[in-house]
Amino acid sequence: MFLFVMNVRKKMALSLVAVLITGLGVAIPVAARTVVIEDGLIGYWSFDKDTVKGKTVADIWGNQDAEIIGDLQIVAGKFGEAVQLGGGAGARVQMTDDIKKAELPTEEMTIELWAWDEQFIEWGGYVVAVQDNGAFEKGWLLGTRWKAFSFALSSEDADDGDGLLTYLNAATPSEMNEWYHVVGTYDGREMKIYVNGKLEGTSGVQSGPINYPDRIFFSIGAYKDDNEDFVHKGMLDEVRLYDRALSEKEVLNNMEAEGLAVEPAGKLSLTWGQLKAAASR
Repeated sequence: MFLFVMNVRKKMALSLVAVLITGLGVAIPVAARTVVIEDGLIGYWSFDKDTVKGKTVADIWGNQDAEIIGDLQIVAGKFGEAVQLGGGAGARVQMTDDIKKAELPTEEMTIELWAWDEQFIEWGGYVVAVQDNGAFEKGWLLGTRWKAFSFALSSEDADDGDGLLTYLNAATPSEMNEWYHVVGTYDGREMKIYVNGKLEGTSGVQSGPINYPDRIFFSIGAYKDDNEDFVHKGMLDEVRLYDRALSEKEVLNNMEAEGLAVEPAGKLSLTWGQLKAAASR
């Protein structure tokens, strides 16, 4: 799995840059940057233009490349590029609809992204791996309930026979046409939701392993399950999934982060963007 989709020439150039840095002691003058926490990271969809080829969106960390379904656009985002969705139904960025192929957190999790809303709906979905059909409630999602950011999760210990979702809503309402950093975490005992680095809600209703349904539409950009299909209207950027709960300090770090770190020979820490820029000189 490539961290970025790139051609052979670019890869050779990056390798040469790394050799020059570590072998010859030639440093590239770059400002120190905050980089993404890698511990526990299992999926990262940046939507930067060099990670999107045709209808395929690369998972630049894990093994879950996604398919663009419907008419979506790649546009200028919070960092680099983002995906823009037009609302309605029938569009999403889908990793898989086969739970046996999905690489999902099981005991703990963090889901985070940057979101820009152009309308608010009752059942908004930014990232979804859920079935919420009447009394049947399993999986998790990060999205909105009208103007409130919302993190929902179902666990095995809280299972009432057909699953039970807790929708944890942020205390502070959001506004349209603004970028927000939204994060949901679950450590096996407590759910938390953060907005722009601030803890906006907690819940202790759920505990134990995450309770998944047999079928999901593991997707970005739509509240999608067997009965619903509500597409986000706005933009989403820097979607990251972890198999552990990030701390508040780590959430704040990632809010400022501008990409993954590269540490040639354990001496320098650069972002992929910086190496690519240097290689193109």
